[in-house]
Amino acid sequence: MTTRAERLGHTAQSPARVVVQIAVASVVAGLLMGVLWWLLSTDVRCVVVDGELVRRNCESREFFDRDAVFTLLGAGFGLVLGTGFTVWHRRTPVTTLVALAAFGVVGSLVARFAGGLLGPGDDVSGLADGTDRMYPLLLDADAALLVWSMVAVVVAAVIALFREDQTPWSPGQQP
Repeated sequence: MTTRAERLGHTAQSPARVVVQIAVASVVAGLLMGVLWWLLSTDVRCVVVDGELVRRNCESREFFDRDAVFTLLGAGFGLVLGTGFTVWHRRTPVTTLVALAAFGVVGSLVARFAGGLLGPGDDVSGLADGTDRMYPLLLDADAALLVWSMVAVVVAAVIALFREDQTPWSPGQQP
């Protein structure tokens, strides 16, 4: 016996296709997040001393601001992608949940790499002592890489709690 959804042509996409869609979206979103992180992060000035970059005005707030911007962007991307893919792929919730968790970390790593490439470099060879320079765009809080995944998983769980999708358990279906 076919279900009403199957008669109307609403069948679930294959798990592999769901994973590929989430993977591609996460990589593209990671690149966008890296660019936004580079644009929104505060500039930290430093000085060259003995061939190394030394922080001037040792204020941790500027470095905290960089990590906070990355974390908030990760939460935003996790919210948007988690909501979108959980609603779109409601017939494959486990695959969607696992893919969102795994590729959220991948997207965050791509964002960290892209932001680091766009930001100032750390090469100080040939610069004289006392030269003013921008500090490289680095993520000091590695835990911020997990925020995207955590928010996406929580959003998927909340949507699953409030969704009334009982098609697998509807009466009239015989195994």
